[in-house]
Amino acid sequence: MKNDQLRTIYPFGDGHPRIDMESYRLDCEKFTQPEALTEAVHQQWQDKGLVVLANTGMTHLSELQKYGEMIFADFTRYEGGSAPRNMWSDKVFGIDDTPCHIDMCYHNEACYLPSFPQCFVIGSLSSLSRGGETLASNNEATTDALMETDLGQTLKEKGIRYVRNMTDKYATDVMVYKHWQDTFYTDSKAEAENYVKAQGWDHEWLADGTLRTSYVVDAFEYHDRLGKDLYFAGLVSHAAFFDQWPGFNNLPDAERPFTMELGDGTPLSDDDIATVYAAYNQASVALEWQRADVAIIDNLRWSHARPAYQLQDGETRVMGVTMGMMKNRSGSRS
Repeated sequence: MKNDQLRTIYPFGDGHPRIDMESYRLDCEKFTQPEALTEAVHQQWQDKGLVVLANTGMTHLSELQKYGEMIFADFTRYEGGSAPRNMWSDKVFGIDDTPCHIDMCYHNEACYLPSFPQCFVIGSLSSLSRGGETLASNNEATTDALMETDLGQTLKEKGIRYVRNMTDKYATDVMVYKHWQDTFYTDSKAEAENYVKAQGWDHEWLADGTLRTSYVVDAFEYHDRLGKDLYFAGLVSHAAFFDQWPGFNNLPDAERPFTMELGDGTPLSDDDIATVYAAYNQASVALEWQRADVAIIDNLRWSHARPAYQLQDGETRVMGVTMGMMKNRSGSRS
């Protein structure tokens, strides 16, 4: 789809989240002992899958590591990830690489990879006078809504095919989103191919050095604690992500940095996309960084998103993420 045929589907419904952030907020100033805060965080993460921390006193985003350590010890780097990332430390990444005018719709981190982080910790050092919030959506409600539709049943049956086009860092006259060298942390084609082959992905090298991969995965993943399958295929991996991005939006979907289809190669229709958006908006909460510093998220139980925003004069949005508690994809159990 080219930019004279752009999709006009807004991913966030009427723009009004259904859940109040206060239901998930812990005020760190009310805990006199670090052990008590850690215990409260761990218990709420187990019970609700979402913990929002305020008044942390955080001064550098590298401190997100200590909040991750309340839940897990096995931090992961962003190997194989589709988005560009800068670094705040060896365990904390930046998350403001996408232009602010782009709507990043709901997704679960690394749902398109063979393994994914079960815990996802995001934090903010500076907030905007308005906007700039992160949205989180309860994935149980999303799944229930989706499975009431024909599309949900089709996704269960066919799965999702992910297609990625990763450019060559040393090529000229190519539009750059993310290079395969930065994706796989190597300049060696052989090493990149070894990674791809080890995952069982289809791949081809294009004439300009771009590495194109494609593979089919289950659209659902079983959550051990909840004992149920949850939808696990966020539309941020669809080519529609680039509809608002000049240059990329001149390209057909198949030539954009990534897209996703039904597992049999059938493109997702506009109605399909609208159906998934509507399911996400059933039970969402706005993480308002004016009133919070850190959010600790069960990456399977909650999806996350970031609506487009505008910076006012003198404003910056400075955010980071760390993740871990890795689990191999196993798919659905029903």
